[in-house]
Amino acid sequence: MRDVYDYAKFFVKNGADSTPNTYDGNMKLQKLLVLANMAYLAQYHEPLFEDSILAFENGLVVEKVRLRYRNDYFGFKADSEKFNPDFNEAEYKTLHDIIGLYGHLTARELSGLNHSFQSWKHAYQNGTTENGYHDKKKSVVDFEAFPEDIEAVGTALKAYRETKNKAPRYEVVNGVTFFYDDDITMTEELISSLEKFSMVCDDDAYSIGQDEGKLVIY
Repeated sequence: MRDVYDYAKFFVKNGADSTPNTYDGNMKLQKLLVLANMAYLAQYHEPLFEDSILAFENGLVVEKVRLRYRNDYFGFKADSEKFNPDFNEAEYKTLHDIIGLYGHLTARELSGLNHSFQSWKHAYQNGTTENGYHDKKKSVVDFEAFPEDIEAVGTALKAYRETKNKAPRYEVVNGVTFFYDDDITMTEELISSLEKFSMVCDDDAYSIGQDEGKLVIY
């Protein structure tokens, strides 16, 4: 199994951290790494990498990558620029699709997505003492205990792949473009929900879908 640094260098080389050498850039890199791992688990029932994933206040983190990015960004960046990946087809496809699916989101938006995962909630609560101390050893995420989180990422990835090669259907609401698939019916109720979302969102384009009858915006 590959070292997690290989995937981190791929994301950095491709500019997926968005705001290089910043706290937010590091946070976004962490979230993309974890989502790629979850997506791979959903498809192939094995992780991309063996390193532990920890639950921090702002979401899920691969600690050794976080520290390298924070403490030695320019060395990390140089290593990433020289990196020539030899990923297999499944790895390449997963990494590129994770960028396509989540790369437009900000670090804060990805952090919010992490907070919806039961695996994060359980590990973060388990690793936080009554006085607020964060015990990393007790904050390790166990995805096997929360298969619904893996399934949610797998569902989003499947929907993305099914729609990305089709001529997109979209609705523009208050200047925000919402792309959707054929199984979505643009009702007045849905437009009302999108209108409310458009008033508080940060980006100008999103995809919408349904998960067990509930609206999903990503």
